[in-house]
Amino acid sequence: MNTIGIDHNLDRARIRKLLAIGLFAAILTGIGDFMLGYGHAESMEGYGLAASVLASAPNLADWQMIAGGLLGFFGIFLEGLAYFAIYRLMADAAPKYAHLYRAGIFGYIWLAPVGCHMSVGVQNLAFKYLLQADNVLAAKTAGLLFYGFFMPAYLLLVVFWLPMMIIQFKAFSRGFTPYPKKARLFSVPIGVIPSLVLAAIFGFNTALGSAIGTMFLSFGNAFLFGGLLATLPEQEVFEAFESSLHQSSEGR
Repeated sequence: MNTIGIDHNLDRARIRKLLAIGLFAAILTGIGDFMLGYGHAESMEGYGLAASVLASAPNLADWQMIAGGLLGFFGIFLEGLAYFAIYRLMADAAPKYAHLYRAGIFGYIWLAPVGCHMSVGVQNLAFKYLLQADNVLAAKTAGLLFYGFFMPAYLLLVVFWLPMMIIQFKAFSRGFTPYPKKARLFSVPIGVIPSLVLAAIFGFNTALGSAIGTMFLSFGNAFLFGGLLATLPEQEVFEAFESSLHQSSEGR
């Protein structure tokens, strides 16, 4: 398998560093998400789905949308790089899994920072000022931007991201990493649950509920990287895992 220049895939120190970067990046992105979402939602009934998604835009300050977009831009890019920690964990034991996972990372880095995060700030900023001119024009433009430009990027990201989550779960479940199998629970889909529950409790139309709901993927990534970092096996476990791999390969 082409390891794109990554030697010693089970280098514990490098994996630990990448997981720490991922946790920092998830927190950074979460701050950006909070800023993009922290605004009371206005009533957009009758103006379509895109307008309802952007209902808090009139109550967002310009600096919130710009700063929130930039924080997420840098944070999500770092998250993508940090996913190579998980790639390293499975690369020796499950090269086919790792190959597919790596393809997902490239898609994540390509699409998520700009196409699926900064675009949120752009949509909100444009919608906010178009609303001051004409509600119907604002809703029509929001729909064209949302369905014509941004939705295709979101859908393509899912095509890359969802297989990553499935592969990660299977790799940990089948013992293809030095972690115990229960570490499969440290995943983004599980980590998003508290965010969505809290957002529902506070109310999605409130400023706080909207902000927490906007952070749902950041919650998931923080849970993933934080959990794996906190439970990172000791060096002896890594060495024993590598030894078992060598013995298995020699026995074939």
